[in-house]
Amino acid sequence: MTLIQIIGHKNPDTDTTLSAIIMSDFLTKKWYITTPYIQWELNKETEYLLKTYDIVKPEIKTTLDTDIEVCLIDHNETSQSIDNLSECQVTWLIDHHKVEFKTSIPLYMRIEPLCSTASILYKMYSESGFKISKEIATMMLACMMSDSLLWKSPTTTEEDKNIATELQKISGIINLEAFAMPMFEAKSDLWDMPIKDVIQYDYKIFELSGKRCGIGSLETTNPWYAFGRKSEILSWLQELKAEQNLDFIMLSIVDILAENNTTIITDEDSKTLENIFWVQVENNESDLLNRISRKKQLAPLATEYFANLV
Repeated sequence: MTLIQIIGHKNPDTDTTLSAIIMSDFLTKKWYITTPYIQWELNKETEYLLKTYDIVKPEIKTTLDTDIEVCLIDHNETSQSIDNLSECQVTWLIDHHKVEFKTSIPLYMRIEPLCSTASILYKMYSESGFKISKEIATMMLACMMSDSLLWKSPTTTEEDKNIATELQKISGIINLEAFAMPMFEAKSDLWDMPIKDVIQYDYKIFELSGKRCGIGSLETTNPWYAFGRKSEILSWLQELKAEQNLDFIMLSIVDILAENNTTIITDEDSKTLENIFWVQVENNESDLLNRISRKKQLAPLATEYFANLV
């Protein structure tokens, strides 16, 4: 039987962690032997879900066995993947982001513009005629609620909502808001975290036309926590920029309830932020209004900006 290692992106969030577990279940039904992994410690939202629903935490690995096939889940960019990706044999890729992956061999690739990777996995189960258990349905809904911010993100589609309706029937979860709010509250409980970890709580590095850009997104029901530590955040943004050899770094504080993005930016990156989003920076803050999706509203504009500099 074929062995497959399943891995999500760096700084694992709920969708990348639970989708790896779900994909493991899916491939097991296809008679593969699988193991899901994560690349770093989990955030508090995902920890809450694993504890509440008695889900086994995947092992942390930043490199994988090069003699065993690999499935990339919820990502395909090299900067977000395992350290030895170039040495691995990737045979499966399931994602809902833009495509930058290059391969020298054929592989199974499934990419759709849905709100979460779990939405795609639901379709794969349905198309294969596989039964979705109550536990898997609950995990799928958790991924969808997390990535869509309870349908507030512009990444949400009608197809996602239809999928959620079917998953509610299986899971027995009647009220999606009552299901999601404890997740968001757990995500917002950051008082005991070092500020460096807060910045990297949901953080990705992008290679944009030869520029390395770090874009962090702190989704919270308590944005005032971050603003109260702004001086620390600014200091660590500068530290991370140097440490990770970045050309640009930003941290968006996304108020889940108000559906608003206030971005904290250093002096040296302020002009770049103003040019990317056509906004003003005052006191190292900028109101990006309802741009709350990194995938659909932040990264695309940054990509366009840096491409035009070439």
